[in-house]
Amino acid sequence: MKIGQTGRVALGISYMALAMAGAAHAQDISGHGAAESASKQDAEIIVTGTAIKGVAPVGSATVTMDRASLVASGVRDTAQLIAQLPQGSSLGTSQNSTGGRQQGVNLRGLGNNATLLLFDGHRWAPQGVISQIPDPSVIPFAAIERVEVVTDGASAIYGSDAVAGVVNYVLRKDYEGLELTGRYNHTLYDQRAFEGVLGHRWSEGGFMLGFSYTDRDPVKRAARDYLRNDLRPYGGNNNNLIGTTVFPGTPGALIIGSTVYGLPATNGAVPTAAQVTALKGNPTLADPADMYDYFSSRKQISVLLKAHQTIGAGELSGTVNYNRRENSARAQEALPNISINLTPSSPWYIPGLTTGNETLVYNLGLNYANYDLTQRNKEETFNSTLEYKTRIFKGFDWTTYGSYGFSSGCNVCQPQANTTIAAVIANNPSYYSSFNPYQPGQQSGADMLIGGFLQEAKFRTADFGTKISGALFGLPAGSVKVALGGEYTEYWFWLLAQNKLNLQNAFQVSRSTKSGRHVSSAYGEALIPVFGAANRIPGFDRLDLSAAVRWDKYSDFGTTANPKFGLTWQPTGGVKLRGSWGTSFRAPTLIESNPATVGQTNRAYIANGANDPSVPVTLSSTGQSAVLNRTGNTAGLKPESATVWSLGLDLTPAFTPNLKFGVTYYNVNYKNRIENLPNQTATNALVLSSPANRALYSDYFIVAPQPSTCVNGNYATYNPAYLPFLTDKNAVFTPSTINDCTLTGIVNGGTQNLGNVKQSGLDFTLNYRLETRAGTFAFDGSFTKILNLQKSLTPTGALFNALDTFGFQVSSRGRASVSWRKDGFNANIAANYVGSYLNNATITVAGVKLPDTQIPAWTTFDGNLGYEFGENHRWLSGTRLALGVQNLTDKAPPIVLSGTNAVDTNNHNVWGRIWTFEISHKF
Repeated sequence: MKIGQTGRVALGISYMALAMAGAAHAQDISGHGAAESASKQDAEIIVTGTAIKGVAPVGSATVTMDRASLVASGVRDTAQLIAQLPQGSSLGTSQNSTGGRQQGVNLRGLGNNATLLLFDGHRWAPQGVISQIPDPSVIPFAAIERVEVVTDGASAIYGSDAVAGVVNYVLRKDYEGLELTGRYNHTLYDQRAFEGVLGHRWSEGGFMLGFSYTDRDPVKRAARDYLRNDLRPYGGNNNNLIGTTVFPGTPGALIIGSTVYGLPATNGAVPTAAQVTALKGNPTLADPADMYDYFSSRKQISVLLKAHQTIGAGELSGTVNYNRRENSARAQEALPNISINLTPSSPWYIPGLTTGNETLVYNLGLNYANYDLTQRNKEETFNSTLEYKTRIFKGFDWTTYGSYGFSSGCNVCQPQANTTIAAVIANNPSYYSSFNPYQPGQQSGADMLIGGFLQEAKFRTADFGTKISGALFGLPAGSVKVALGGEYTEYWFWLLAQNKLNLQNAFQVSRSTKSGRHVSSAYGEALIPVFGAANRIPGFDRLDLSAAVRWDKYSDFGTTANPKFGLTWQPTGGVKLRGSWGTSFRAPTLIESNPATVGQTNRAYIANGANDPSVPVTLSSTGQSAVLNRTGNTAGLKPESATVWSLGLDLTPAFTPNLKFGVTYYNVNYKNRIENLPNQTATNALVLSSPANRALYSDYFIVAPQPSTCVNGNYATYNPAYLPFLTDKNAVFTPSTINDCTLTGIVNGGTQNLGNVKQSGLDFTLNYRLETRAGTFAFDGSFTKILNLQKSLTPTGALFNALDTFGFQVSSRGRASVSWRKDGFNANIAANYVGSYLNNATITVAGVKLPDTQIPAWTTFDGNLGYEFGENHRWLSGTRLALGVQNLTDKAPPIVLSGTNAVDTNNHNVWGRIWTFEISHKF
């Protein structure tokens, strides 16, 4: 599918308008007065959260991190810059939890797609191949001038996605010279980075070129003991053997019914029934953590070019960004426990144990220890924006732009167990003549068991916008300013998935789908100064009001209109009160609303503490039940909507003007949330974990006991409730050794309009600057306290309290820092705080359900020290050396036993101390 005709016309008009405007003004370059010069200066100011040029958003709280503070922080990960804010969150997407290895930004913990990400005020194509999450890592750190964050809804200005707030990465402009930087990070992984920025200014224009290259090593799961399957040292289970899910050593294992047997090392001979019976329930185990990666290696290159040129009374500017990343990790994907079907006629069948079929569990990954079984994820992203700004008449400026971008790549390119061949390899002479499942090591006949899976996608976006902004008329307090604009956007998505699940072990198409949409928008905003310097009265030094509204028409969802009102009141010097109210919305992404993009149905063991006799416990030792677990996307999704309001106070006392204090109360009422069923995965499933959760998730669990006549693998003998899920053309089935006849029900999850979220809280900020003979000291602190978090799992369902419980937001997060600067030296130390919460998703060990556990607060410290050589150091002039340490005390994360995990990476990380050494030089 190509960009539609309407989109091509709109994009063409955009670029034609830019060219025509430039040509018209090129004839009159001289003779511009002071007003035009001031206009050009104002045009360089990018303010997030408002469409009106040169003013801050009225009523909304903002956070700005300038270039100096970004460099001094020691953090170079553009997403981590936001995650470390108290208003930020690590819930959701991170590099170690997604196939495409993209990472987004998540304000308030409301989701990556509920935070709008902008680059110089523009949307760019999202990343992740099958998840469509805007990723700030596509731009080089060297190209960033500052980061602006609006922690308030902003759909009245920007449209979809601006629910929790807006994050705008403002790019550097008019850089002069060349600066090169080399960086080395050491923790569980080693990472090397090289970046630079090159720029030049001339009288009426300039350019900036930023570039970076990163090379990172992988991290094996065995790097931390608590990442292993065997969690007995931490009070957990040995997840190498749970029911009939087994990770055997090179001898393999045998499953008959629901019983697991070990296999002796026979060097190729068929073991006897006596040998196998002696190993009943005691197979040799091999922890996958010793062979497979927790964190992938990465090679990434990013280039960004930004240029501008005065043409007549206006300015033409353009930005182009290219990013390519490749991630590699040793793939697991069922290779450690391939199920080999043994029929009684097979030469590898072990007689004397049963009269029916046997299942031999073969660890191909271990037998092929030196074979390339690498999962490779790659993605290319290109974005471009061409923009023209000019003064069209007194007091008004006109801006028009056109943007085009795409991302393409392979989300999952990896070897995969060929289960089709595994079903016949031991029974068909064409295969078993060269394959012996009891022979250790690599063998040519087993090569056919190594299949493959490719999941490739392309996403494109074209955007055209135009806006006029300026002073409409004057009032005693100042000018009434307005902005009016329109926007047209077109999106296009295509996905192709292939696998080798056939007897030829050749790639075949398993999914092919495409979709698209276009959006037409119009918006307006007004700023009304009621009191100001010219007409202030006691109690009203200044009072500004604002109103905005945006109308969006979607080709697939209809129309939506979202207003916003703001107020900023300064009763006296040093005291400012602010407030805002508005509605926001988010449309489902093209991927979320297309069930043919992502869908998976897995057999899994999940915790069962429901005490429901209709859902029996399958494994008494671990308190788990076998279920069919459906995930994926869903057709018919509706847009999300939200009402967001806030009240705030900012103080700058006259007696100490270097002290600033701010507090903001915010309230979000979020409806029709589009998200996966919370805590659904087998590693942390809550669906049956307690009687309360059984009732809470009842709409998403189908009780489906199998009949006594069930025959594993024969769907005709199953409970009919399973058939729609097992025959779903959009579902992918991960190989499993769980016997289908032990299934107790179906978790019907996946992406849905789950219900409502009500969240409110307080944000605190404190900043103080102290000038002394010993240097300049800065004391900065920010703290967020969520007061209320209630959720429902259906649009009309009852709300439940999710705050400070496993899988949801932690109520308390903070960061405090002290920095010092003198001459060329700078140093800072910071404390990061994540509050305590309840682990109410505990596991069962040896038949005993562990009690709910209070997870302690986690505090870590960061430190940075730098020195920049001055002009008196001759050839070292312009050189900057920096040493940074994150988690200075190497504090380990608290143990959180849930499912098969011992660490909660939504709130903690496994890296320990991270050293960073950086050297840069300006030429």
